[in-house]
Amino acid sequence: MENQEANRHDYDSFLLRIWREPDSHEWRGWVQHVRSGQSLSVRDVNDLIAFLEGWSGKLARPPRKGLK
Repeated sequence: MENQEANRHDYDSFLLRIWREPDSHEWRGWVQHVRSGQSLSVRDVNDLIAFLEGWSGKLARPPRKGLK
């Protein structure tokens, strides 16, 4: 029974919606942690990452490519 309980939390599920605002180049988003129902409207990827890290702990980030 203990293993089943531990395995249940080895992963989390999230629902993510992104869209572009009309007449704009800006993207918006909304993310929800499925199990808890907690959600957040996001305006940039840093807000999204912070929300995910709140549930999963610090995420490894690959080095940035392109312009520095």
